[in-house]
Amino acid sequence: MNAVKNGLSYDTSMGFTPLEGAIMGTRAGDHDAALDFYVMQEEGYSSQEMNTILNKKSGILGITGKYVDRRDVIEAASKGEERAELAIEMEAYRLKKYIGAYTAALGRLDALIFTAGVGELSDIIRSNVLEGLDILGIKYNPKKNRLARTRNAELDISADNSPVKIFIIPTDEELVFVEDVVALLEGTYDIHTNFKYTFQEEDYKNLMRERAFKKECKENPGLSKIKALKYN
Repeated sequence: MNAVKNGLSYDTSMGFTPLEGAIMGTRAGDHDAALDFYVMQEEGYSSQEMNTILNKKSGILGITGKYVDRRDVIEAASKGEERAELAIEMEAYRLKKYIGAYTAALGRLDALIFTAGVGELSDIIRSNVLEGLDILGIKYNPKKNRLARTRNAELDISADNSPVKIFIIPTDEELVFVEDVVALLEGTYDIHTNFKYTFQEEDYKNLMRERAFKKECKENPGLSKIKALKYN
């Protein structure tokens, strides 16, 4: 999770490695470091073995015992698998804590943004995260949230009376990689605060995504109604 202030990263849930912060597919996320020493002592694990456990055998996989993909977790939870239900609950709780902490650190929150695979496509995990955040001025529309399943457009799932806007914005990491590489090869790359990507232009359009979104709207008409407009 990333807190952004004045257009720049202000804080991030990742630390020296991605092991800190949110619960991930196979990473443990935040936990008492003394737990690692206890397990090593009790089980006789080496530091390398413990490192493997924390990074590759923990997180969602460790909680459920068999799943990494959130789609599998959600399906299992719908069938009553308690460990899958627990994984969803734990992941959402950890994210709630970061939202609260970063709201305090920033001083105010203008918008909450969901992105990447889970953020863009999982209405169930989003709803678990958003429930009970009214105290922070974060109010979502459950119907909009259920409709919001696309990787081709920016969506707004805020409630009409929500002081904080809630957006779903698709990632485009591949475009960033390409533009970084081209700029490095051409000698035009600069620090991120000075370098401008094509998608930062106001008139930027991703025609491939626009075509895909139109097709999705034909199959799911309500989707077009929650497409985010430009806000001043």
